[in-house]
Amino acid sequence: MTAYTRTHGGVAMTVHAPADDAEFDQAAFAAFAASDPVLGLDVEGHAIVDGGPGHFGPDAGLRMVQFGTATTAWVLNPLFPGQRLAIEAVLADPERRFTTHTNYDTLAVWSAFGIALGQRVIDTHLLSKLVDPDERAGHGLKDLSLRYLDSGLVEAQQALYARMRELAPTGRRAGNSPLTWGWNHIPATDEAYTVYAGLDAVYVRRLLPVLLARCGPFSHLVRMEQWLAAQSTGITVRGLLLDRPYTESLLERVQDEFDQAAGTITRALGFSGSSPRFAEWLEQQVTGTRLPRTDGGRPSATADALTQLTAEIADGTATITEQGQALLEARRAMAATTNTIANLKSFLTAADGGGRVHPQINTLRARTGRMSITGPALQTLKKHDPRLRHCFQADPGNVLITCDFSQVEVRVAAALSRDRTLMAVIASGVDIHDATAELMYGKGFAKEQRTVSKRATFGTIYGGGAKALAAQTGVPVSVARGVIQRWQRTYPEVIRFGKDIANATTVITGSGRRIPADPARPYANSNYAIQSTARDLLVAAVYQLATEGGLHGALWLFVHDEVIVQAPAHRAEEVRRLLQEAMTATFRGVPIAADAEILGTHWGRLPDTTSTDTTTGSVHAAA
Repeated sequence: MTAYTRTHGGVAMTVHAPADDAEFDQAAFAAFAASDPVLGLDVEGHAIVDGGPGHFGPDAGLRMVQFGTATTAWVLNPLFPGQRLAIEAVLADPERRFTTHTNYDTLAVWSAFGIALGQRVIDTHLLSKLVDPDERAGHGLKDLSLRYLDSGLVEAQQALYARMRELAPTGRRAGNSPLTWGWNHIPATDEAYTVYAGLDAVYVRRLLPVLLARCGPFSHLVRMEQWLAAQSTGITVRGLLLDRPYTESLLERVQDEFDQAAGTITRALGFSGSSPRFAEWLEQQVTGTRLPRTDGGRPSATADALTQLTAEIADGTATITEQGQALLEARRAMAATTNTIANLKSFLTAADGGGRVHPQINTLRARTGRMSITGPALQTLKKHDPRLRHCFQADPGNVLITCDFSQVEVRVAAALSRDRTLMAVIASGVDIHDATAELMYGKGFAKEQRTVSKRATFGTIYGGGAKALAAQTGVPVSVARGVIQRWQRTYPEVIRFGKDIANATTVITGSGRRIPADPARPYANSNYAIQSTARDLLVAAVYQLATEGGLHGALWLFVHDEVIVQAPAHRAEEVRRLLQEAMTATFRGVPIAADAEILGTHWGRLPDTTSTDTTTGSVHAAA
């Protein structure tokens, strides 16, 4: 049987790679697998096209599966029946535990073998993000191996890439093309490929105790984050059902809106509204202001710039010619539809053959631990425009129920700062922003004053200044400065909390999470503490819902402070109550409020129109 040995950092590592079943020593492999209760797990697959169904589409497929201890790896080929049976036996053993880097391997195992690893996996990427949540720290397996162990894995990768470039055919040797070709075509028996694959499994196993030791002071978070990661992987595997007819119809309508607006500009000017020439032309139609500049000093016609210009024209600060106004509106229509078109296309591209989209939930994306969603980016879909959310629907016979925290950042800020005035406002049960506006302006406050007060609340909590508030609300900087001063006098303990925590080099949250401060942005420390605490309250609620409420498999999606679950229609009210109870809590004496509602068959609730229920073919009220 073929075996390769590499020594790095004083550690000798052996990679066993049976070329076929005749070379495969099953007894030796069984002894190896039994030698360590936790095996490193890694897979090598075909190159997967970005934006598509990923592990759930036609690009998926495994070429090799690798298991590793701290010194030994076995690289097995699932195309050989004997090796495949051995792979499946190890993966399916309920007593077996694995360590991987990200859930890529977990999803690949499910796709290729139908084996759910669930909570039998501990993720070194997750551990790394707990140790240092800064995205810039470098959390790739190669980065971590080089930082904590030695250069062996990096050298193996370099050797593999050089080999791919050497073997790539003429015409496939530029840029990343050799690598794309290589993942699909390099021989499975190639030494560079085999060694790289085996060392991946060895190094992830070697990293595990190093990272676990660094997580010692907050080891309880490891268990919780591991549980959450398993639930998120479950959501990815189950996927979300796409209402394809609705999505395609909406794409056609929005594309038509874009084409009409773009055509209006092109016919009038002879060039596209997306051309840099349009911004230059538009600025010539305006008096009393200038458009923002690009880094090169040219006028910019971004969506934000067009919105700001429209506001200045509306309040009389600037004037514009008649043709300029017409084409400004056309250009804003282009901007408004561009993102919608991109989203709709991404939904359709990401859907698998059964019409399901499998989003990737990144449970520790931000420094504060807030989650994000990619493939597609569903956390960007706004509630106030439900058309995009309406593309996703419950499975037949089910409905979606959602629950969102109510003003959780403000409540957490009150709890952490112990500001008596803010705590009293929250305890009274009145609308927080109404109460703030009244405290700042008196009982006769105007609607606009409430809006400014609301913006000031969030901006001040997160360290924003007068310029930021002015930009968000359109008021002059001098007025914004006065608003912030009123807010600071109204809630002085919140301000004191922010100043005190700004001196910390590491923010330690109530859950024990460690967040290194950014020396360039000390004011952001209060943001870290508040946002991270709110995130942990959400996770605690999800855990209670899944474990005590019995809704483990009902989790549908997490989006910021919102949890969406799926349940049979006849249980909708019961599940709505369970969801609201789980997300209603008290944190340091401050009530954490939540409001659950039954959405119906689709995630986004459209205005009062009728639409076709594509799961049943019936017509229903969308509202």
